[in-house]
Amino acid sequence: MPAPMFDPWIFGSELVFTVVAVAFCAAIYFRTRESYSLTKHEGIGYFRDAFLFFGLAYLMRFLLSVVFLSGMAFETPSGRDLLMPLFILPLGYFSTVAIFYLVFSTVWHHFDNRKMLVFGHTVAILLSLASFFARSPELLTYLQLALLAVALVSVFLIRKEEKRMTQTKLLYTLVFGLWLLNLWVTGRHHPFPEPVETLFLIVSLLVFVIIYFRVSKWAR
Repeated sequence: MPAPMFDPWIFGSELVFTVVAVAFCAAIYFRTRESYSLTKHEGIGYFRDAFLFFGLAYLMRFLLSVVFLSGMAFETPSGRDLLMPLFILPLGYFSTVAIFYLVFSTVWHHFDNRKMLVFGHTVAILLSLASFFARSPELLTYLQLALLAVALVSVFLIRKEEKRMTQTKLLYTLVFGLWLLNLWVTGRHHPFPEPVETLFLIVSLLVFVIIYFRVSKWAR
């Protein structure tokens, strides 16, 4: 498949989205630093680390998008195909660990934390290696979608005493879903009409804004 032509509008929107998303992930991470330092609460620790890894994942996703959108100045796909796996490997690891850590932040007290961490990082490495050797961000999307389904079912079963979906669970589900959609459109040239893509980016950023302000309230 030939490399997509460089599109300044798409590149610009991806750049702005990435800068804002990474900035909010960093803000959430640093905003919770004092609370974690004072309490050493494991749930807070996993929560803040999740957004650290999400920030790194969004940065890797942007670099991978640049490879697709610009073709990295190569006239044939060979250069793109050579560079693409180098970004898929850290992208798969960072994003999978982020998903696990966000889940861990709600269920940490039900498990042995050391075993839980070993399991999460091991699965993250295996998923990123599978996507690396397949040279396919689409495979990573499908694997993480399966992981997400298992994780969400597990969370709802473990915390079944909460009969209604809390706002926190809803926000976490949106974070997961929006990440997977962001990952799925990586490397695809205008998969949706421009108004839909713009709305999608706005909703993604709005979720980060809401989480940041929710964090700011309890981190005072």
